[in-house]
Amino acid sequence: MLLSRFAHRIACRLVVITVLVFAGIPASAKRHDTVVMKNGDQLSGEVKKLENGLLYFDTDYVSGSIQLDWLQVERVQSTGAFQIVLKNGNHLAGSIGKVPAGEAPGEDFEVRADNHVTRAAGPDVVNIESQKPNFWRQLTGAIDFGYDFTSGNSQTSLSSDASAAYTATTWAAGASFTSSFSGQSQGSKTNLAEIQSFGQRYLSKNSFLMGLGNFLHSSQQGLDLRSTLGGGYGRYWIRTNQNQLLWVAGTVYTHETFVPSSGHPNDQNIEGLLSLQYQLRRFDRYSLQSQLFVFPGLSDAGRVRTTAKSTFTVKLSNNFHTNLSFWDNFDSRPPANAKGNELGISSGLGWSF
Repeated sequence: MLLSRFAHRIACRLVVITVLVFAGIPASAKRHDTVVMKNGDQLSGEVKKLENGLLYFDTDYVSGSIQLDWLQVERVQSTGAFQIVLKNGNHLAGSIGKVPAGEAPGEDFEVRADNHVTRAAGPDVVNIESQKPNFWRQLTGAIDFGYDFTSGNSQTSLSSDASAAYTATTWAAGASFTSSFSGQSQGSKTNLAEIQSFGQRYLSKNSFLMGLGNFLHSSQQGLDLRSTLGGGYGRYWIRTNQNQLLWVAGTVYTHETFVPSSGHPNDQNIEGLLSLQYQLRRFDRYSLQSQLFVFPGLSDAGRVRTTAKSTFTVKLSNNFHTNLSFWDNFDSRPPANAKGNELGISSGLGWSF
């Protein structure tokens, strides 16, 4: 319960800080970047980012960003500072340019930085993100809330999610918070609160070192607090501007404190770590994010824990979205008075930044 109350305070403060930070950011003058499409259309304004195969472009005469199919973009000239990710795993920083593929086959995209030019094929560009002037503006993330009520049995269900991540050319880090509450009047009540954090240090091409931390409170599994700390080596199997598949292998240390009613003492274990994470994005319409973590016992041989979560998101206007999530926590050796498997489905409305 202590973790649950602490986690709720973190979520509330995250919302307040996010609103204050972004409300205080002054508007900056637009650059005069140029984009030419393959059909001859020419646009003048400011390149914002390339995400999920769409180039976001701001102009003075259109409210919001114009979303352009990257494969239909013929030419780009921009003096802005960007972070770029290529299909081969290279992370670059600098200004960008693109020429017609016929003028430079296989090298029609370039990144310019400190009198050095790196060239690549346009279709091999996975992501382009504007280099922001400070840490707070470089953060990306989302805040989601869901609520359900059934009058017949006075059943109430409440869920919330918040996440934030920072990406640089050599490393990335992020954290997320999830909570859910379910109960009915004069009936049983369950609650879950979870905080996850990660850090990545990019190595050559598509490989990386990863550290992770997880803190879980679950009334159904009799957990007052489970702390998991560790890391490992990972690699991308697939990396395009619409699909990503990666794996991670390593070890973790786990410390578990159970509620008194479980009749189970505190526990400490060394476990293996195996993970698969997949992300599918289709332009600005929808996305699917799935992750599976398997923790086979090393000091407690024969015990296996798994955690899984999948979220399907449909984008709405003005950075709002709606989503449907499925999550599952499994323990092959839970306390005698607790469930070995806890799963849930939630839906909600959220906002991305």
